[in-house]
Amino acid sequence: MQPSVKAFLAATAVAFGMYSPFAMAQGNAAPANSAAPAATQIVKPTDSQLEQYARTYKKVAQTASEYQPRLDAAKSDAERQAIVQEADQRLVGVVSANGMDLADYNGISLAIQQDPALRQRVEGMLK
Repeated sequence: MQPSVKAFLAATAVAFGMYSPFAMAQGNAAPANSAAPAATQIVKPTDSQLEQYARTYKKVAQTASEYQPRLDAAKSDAERQAIVQEADQRLVGVVSANGMDLADYNGISLAIQQDPALRQRVEGMLK
C-alpha cells in the first residue's frame, strides 16, 4: 500500500509555517480499514534533492489549492472525505510525476520543519 499524502501535506504546511485547512482536514479522512502509515524518516537532502523538492512543492501546493474551494463548499463529512481521497490520489501522482519518492518528499518536509537553515534555503528556491 502506498503511503498517504495526509502526512506530507501536514508536514509541508508545518515546515513552511502555514496553516492549511486542507492539510488539517485530512486527519480524519482515512477509511477505517486502512493500515496506519509507516513513520516518516527524516531525509538529509542533497542540493539536487532540495531543488527537486522545491519544484515539486510548488506543484503540490498549486494542486492542493485547487481542492480548497471544493472542501470549503462540501456539505457533509462524506463529501469532504471523497474530495480528500481524490486529492490524496492526485497529489501522490504529482509527487511521482515530478520524479520524487513519496517517502523522500515526506522526509525532506520533516527535515525542513526541524532545520531553520534548510527551511530558509528551500524558501529561497520557492521565490
